[in-house]
Amino acid sequence: MMLKNIQLRVSPAINSNINMFLTSDQGLSIKGTVEEEDIPIPCRVRLFEKLSGRLIADILTDNAGNYAFNHLTQAKFFLVAHHPQSQFNAAIQDNVVPK
Repeated sequence: MMLKNIQLRVSPAINSNINMFLTSDQGLSIKGTVEEEDIPIPCRVRLFEKLSGRLIADILTDNAGNYAFNHLTQAKFFLVAHHPQSQFNAAIQDNVVPK
């Protein structure tokens, strides 16, 4: 099989319209702790805007598994936490609203 004249449009992984979800002041926040069997663990947590699925922020927790996404506007988000040694599937928290 041969493909010809493929038109690809590459979009950045980080939302190019991020200003509609972030504010310059403290704004609203989403905070929490990642745990494995009730023990806090440090890991990577990614914040996505729910409607578009676009990545808004990508952070590492502190050593106690705590994370905070600040400067948010009122929107729905979902979070994905990745196990540091990839021993488990990623944990997803859906329909998260900042406070």
